[in-house]
Amino acid sequence: MKRSLENISYENRTVKKNFDIILISGKKLFNFSSNDYLSLSKNTKIINESKKWSEIYGSSLSSSRFVSGNLDKISVIESKLSEFTGKEKSLIFSGGFLMNSTLIPTLTGNTLGQRNKVEIFSDKLNHASINYGCYLTRQRVFRYNHLDLNHLEYLLKKSDKKTPKFIISETLFSMDGDLANVKELRVIAKKYDAVLYLDEAHSIGIYGKDGSGCAFGKKYEKEIVVGTFGKSFGSFGSFVSTSEDYAKKIINFCGGLIYTTALPPSVYASIHAALKIVPKLNKERKNLLENSKFLRTKLNKLNIDTGNSQSHIIPIILKDEKKCLKLKKKLEHKGFFLKIIKSPTVLKGTERIRLSLTSSMKKKSLSDFCESMKNILT
Repeated sequence: MKRSLENISYENRTVKKNFDIILISGKKLFNFSSNDYLSLSKNTKIINESKKWSEIYGSSLSSSRFVSGNLDKISVIESKLSEFTGKEKSLIFSGGFLMNSTLIPTLTGNTLGQRNKVEIFSDKLNHASINYGCYLTRQRVFRYNHLDLNHLEYLLKKSDKKTPKFIISETLFSMDGDLANVKELRVIAKKYDAVLYLDEAHSIGIYGKDGSGCAFGKKYEKEIVVGTFGKSFGSFGSFVSTSEDYAKKIINFCGGLIYTTALPPSVYASIHAALKIVPKLNKERKNLLENSKFLRTKLNKLNIDTGNSQSHIIPIILKDEKKCLKLKKKLEHKGFFLKIIKSPTVLKGTERIRLSLTSSMKKKSLSDFCESMKNILT
């Protein structure tokens, strides 16, 4: 089965009853494939602030931030973001793939015209953007077994002590829904004097104090935290939060920041509004995680393999692409929209359907889904 683009439509998405509804060929389906975890893309306060900034500043800043696109309000947003993540300095990028693929070479000193020897230790199930960034460094990359910190330390012990080291991990893994042990990663990084690079794309907004992410808390001087605004924040773009020194290096050498047009004013406005709203959503976070546990428990009772998911990302692991396609079609017939995840996004033999929950989903909808699964399987 080849990949294809599927045309999607919606009814008015800002009407609450439509929050989790998607239209395909005119048919209403319950959407289990959105990363809008806190349903903020439909928040009227965010929408209104986006409109306001568009009316004042236009539809585009029409320039790189290093030419004439560095709107003064961006630094205000970045300061608020640093307070939120607990880091000294933050910088806003455009897409997350662009950020990871250009930031990792920059921080390791391996951009165009630069070549510095480093060793990179990356979790085997890290996102494609991280793998791409590692590849572009042209340096040695050791991929340790997923979440296996004993294997990570084994590889570190064998490495050249004089060579600078980078440890890279997602905090919440996007295809498996399991969590890294950030506390232990910090201990290991400090022990081997390694830079620790943590990707919070799927955890920021949901975990940590007021949704500040799994990496919020005890400071490690050689730490870089990255994340996105296109998921829990209901907007677009990505960010890096780190020390002043690393930020200076990024500003001076990172092509993904230097050579791209600044985000539209409406997007900066939505990020600004979301930063004020996200810390107040403890009730929504609690509801999301309780519903996630509820669904995982129900699916496990049906003998469905959900891997080691501990979160709102729940894989239905069928290990076969044809089985996934068959189940997808049957569930669409019953009113549910899901996406198949296959190689190379996941390892061959671990093909799955990926469920992602949002805070606006009700237990009844989740129960209806489980009932449909039960009818299909029996």
